[in-house]
Amino acid sequence: MKKYSVQDLLFIALLSTTLWAINPIQTQAVTYIVQRMASMAAMFYIFAVYNYIRARQADTTLPRCKHLLYCCLFFLLALGCKENAVTLIPSLLLIEVLFLQRTDRFSKTLFYLLIIANLLFLLAAAYYIHDQNYLKALTDPVGFRPFSTAERLLTQPAILLFYLSLLLYPAPARLSFDHSFPLSTSLLHPWTTLPALLGVAALIVLALWQWRKRPLLSFAILFFFLNHLVESTIIPLELIFEHRNYLPSFFLFLPVAAGLLWAINHARAKSRHLLHGVLITSIPLFLIAIGLGTYSRNQVWATEESLWTDALQKAPDNARPYAKLGEIYGWQKEKNIENLQTAVALLSHSLDLEYPDTTFNAAIVGNIGKVYANYGLLDEAIHYYQQSLNLNPNFITSRFDLANALALQGRFTEALTQIDLVIEKNDLQSRFFNLRSMLLLWLDRPEEAAQSSHGAMVRTFVNKERYFYNTGVALTRAGHLSQGRWFLGRALHRFPNDRHVLYALVENHLLAEDLGAAEQYALQLLGGHGILILKHDMENLHRDYSSVPVNIDLIAPFLLATARDIVKKGEQSETLSSKSDDAER
Repeated sequence: MKKYSVQDLLFIALLSTTLWAINPIQTQAVTYIVQRMASMAAMFYIFAVYNYIRARQADTTLPRCKHLLYCCLFFLLALGCKENAVTLIPSLLLIEVLFLQRTDRFSKTLFYLLIIANLLFLLAAAYYIHDQNYLKALTDPVGFRPFSTAERLLTQPAILLFYLSLLLYPAPARLSFDHSFPLSTSLLHPWTTLPALLGVAALIVLALWQWRKRPLLSFAILFFFLNHLVESTIIPLELIFEHRNYLPSFFLFLPVAAGLLWAINHARAKSRHLLHGVLITSIPLFLIAIGLGTYSRNQVWATEESLWTDALQKAPDNARPYAKLGEIYGWQKEKNIENLQTAVALLSHSLDLEYPDTTFNAAIVGNIGKVYANYGLLDEAIHYYQQSLNLNPNFITSRFDLANALALQGRFTEALTQIDLVIEKNDLQSRFFNLRSMLLLWLDRPEEAAQSSHGAMVRTFVNKERYFYNTGVALTRAGHLSQGRWFLGRALHRFPNDRHVLYALVENHLLAEDLGAAEQYALQLLGGHGILILKHDMENLHRDYSSVPVNIDLIAPFLLATARDIVKKGEQSETLSSKSDDAER
């Protein structure tokens, strides 16, 4: 490997890092919040690489052990952020082979340990592929994806070359959140499949051929492909996403920076002043252009609507941008007939386009139902939920939404049937049990409702208090007044002055014949909300199926009597005040 001066090394390191960090393609990994897992995994990954190299450069046992320990720790942290960090194992072996000398016992031992680790890595990968039956179903769709293992493997070479083109020519007009990429069904369809496969093979052959002469180039190419092994080979993830390049492109610009340094030094040595000046000037101008491109790309990410509008313009055959914009118009825009029609039209159109998985159609039809439900059109919503379930009977989201819509129409027995089917398929989510609890209360089955409320609480780890109200009402109706009172008290502490919780506390204390405490909560209701609001509640809550039932027959007379007492005491106070004034005169 060519020996560089310290100044040359700093130039190459700084320029390659800058080209990588400000590249517009990295916007998706950095700006997209959920992909912070990709950027964090990459951060810990590079810390692990750094500490491995420090360990190899150390001359004594203590720093060697310290840096190896750090390397393992950062590897585990990277793996905890995102599983593709497992490629650190072959990457360290690549660094060993290309750049590090193995002349002492420590380095040789470490080299052999890396070989063993890579063999274990290959065995684990083979077991995983076998366990998931990826090779047994080469020609059949895998899981809920609309492509087979063979089709994904045939498509990925073209995608990898496309990634390289985006990294080297990252014009914002070429970038999109959701690319539409043709699926390869054979070596000849589309025609780009075979040339792409040959292109990837040629790059790998080039890297192996230049192994000794240009190790930086070999390393950049092989590191790129190695770190796409997890997300761009056999595992049936979606075909293409830009954020997958964040880690693989780490060292891609090393040979670019080294090449520019060679060109600058060569032009200076040959006294080609014009070329030398052009090169020196073009580098900062190029970095400014890339920075502006990244800024421009981030502007697209300013809002969800702008992001999906951009994706729609760049991939008009892709279903997801239409579907996402339909959700925005259906749920986030002002409620009016025009936005309702736009939302339904966008969602309906997405059904005719390329979709990312086999559950997509059922989800979109269910989302049309959600849009109608958001506008209070429950009959239409139920119709689309049922259509969604006809497409996919196991689609839990639509079945849960159907149960909700039936509950809001007061069809509690039908809703309970649906929510029981949901829980039969998935008993992990607290909201399922919470809805079941509410339905059972409307069906006057409080003991079962209390059990369902308990099921909701044990399945949530934060903010359990949101389920205390239903639990308190269920226990009260089941006759467990003291237990119900405790949960209702905690609910009131979490939601101060909430009318529903106060109604439930009045009911609980009336059933316990504690008229004094019931009166205190009644006074809190009257003082905090006023008689007109409470009167409206008493007239309408028996038709409000969005929450647990309120015992209006018990509560209303007591609230009315309390209000009359307040008025009567007020009149008496005014009379006494008037008599006192007369006596003074």
